[in-house]
Parts: sequence; C-alpha cells; structure tokens
Amino acid sequence: MKRYMAFPLALTCILALAGCSSRSMDYIIENEPSIAGIVEEVHDNSILIYIETDGYPYGADCSVSLDVENADSYTDVSVGDEVVVYYNGDIAESDPLRINTVYAITLRTPAQETPKWDKIPMVMVDGKLYYDTGKESRIDGRCGMMDGEITSTVDGSETPTADNQSNFGTGFGYQYGTDDTIEILMDGKWIVFEHRAGDGSQVRFGDRWIDRDRLSEETLEWLDWYNSLPEEDQLAVSAVPADLLDASGISGTEDAEATAN
Repeated sequence: MKRYMAFPLALTCILALAGCSSRSMDYIIENEPSIAGIVEEVHDNSILIYIETDGYPYGADCSVSLDVENADSYTDVSVGDEVVVYYNGDIAESDPLRINTVYAITLRTPAQETPKWDKIPMVMVDGKLYYDTGKESRIDGRCGMMDGEITSTVDGSETPTADNQSNFGTGFGYQYGTDDTIEILMDGKWIVFEHRAGDGSQVRFGDRWIDRDRLSEETLEWLDWYNSLPEEDQLAVSAVPADLLDASGISGTEDAEATAN
C-alpha cells in the first residue's frame, strides 16, 4: 500500500517544482529580491560582478551562478555590462561573495542620450497605439493575471506596427486600465500608457509631449536647446515660443515655467 501512496506524493512534488520553474519574469520582478552589479568576469557556470549596496557600502565582488530558473532572461553579457540579478535574498559570505539561487538575470541598458526629436515610448495593442504618460499607476489590490505581454520591438526612433509590439523592448506584461489606457509592468512599477491621436513624432516640453508637426523648425531648435539646460537654468527662461505655448495648451509664460518644471 505504501508504494501506491508514494507515487501521487512524488507526482505532486514534481508538479510543484515544475510550477516554480515556469514562473514569469513579471512575477519574479515583482516578488523577488534583486541586486545590480557590474560584470568583471564571465565564466561557463558563473559571472563575477562588483556590487555596492547598503550591506556592502564599500563595494564587493560577488560570484553569481548561471543556473538560472528563468533561463530566457539571461543573455550573453560582457565585462563592463551592468546586470540585475533576481535571487532568493541569500548572499554567501565567502571570498568572493556568492549567490547560488538565481531566478533571473537581466541586462541593464546604460542610459543613452535621447536622439533629437526621438519618438515617445509607445506600444500597439488591439491595433491602437498607446503612449507613455510618464505616470505611475495608483491602483491597489490589482489582479495577478496579465491581459497580455509585449512580445516584439522596433527601434526607439520607429513606430510599432503590430499588436503587442513596442519601441522600448520586450517581455513586459500589461493590464487594461480605465479611460482607454493600459498599464505596463516595468522595473517593478506599473506605468500608465494612454491611447491618443498622433503618430509618435513628438517632442517633450516639461511633462508634456507635443506633436512635432505643430511646431516650427525654429521652435524645435529652441526646444532642443531648452531641454538641454539644467533645471535651474530652465527656471530662468522668461520667453517661450508662441506656437509651443499654443500646442501645450498653456496660456502664459508663468504657466509654461510651472509645467516645464
């Protein structure tokens, strides 16, 4: 009798382990600890990264296992790359330090200078373009199921043309929001994207995106100069081109300064 009872128990364990190994990146990012570091060495079964955290304020070398639960998260990295390691929270106090239980490893792309008049981050869902509002969702008690996932991408200077395609990367889950919005899980935060008219050829003015075709070439040049200024210098700007004020829906210079800062 015991032999027959052992089989269902073993099967249950196997299924439980299978469930753990198939967890999505969204779940791992939202629920597991992470640590960032710079790659110093790359080996067959591990990478050596340099970390600086509260626990190691003066920096430390840490060996990270490449036996990764979500194998699709890990791509080839090179010395000098910055990576984010999602793990079980345990760092072995050895020399170097060691992280043995790794759930995912992602490459953190260094911040790059935004090309002049580049397109706003956007995604196509159900044949409609949704644009980044730069705002984080305040919804609490959210359902754990995703409505979809971004599965393909185009260059940041291009406009998506297929469903579940963005111009900022892949692997991000999303849920439908209110008022013709979707909310995308990015780096542990739910960012609101809204559907609106326009082809993405937009430029930023403060916290607003303006259609480029509504502005003159002179204003575009002025805006490029303005956005390159430090915040304190932007506050000192006393004149804003009229067509930019009109396109922004701002009635006067004081409002323009408040919006831009």
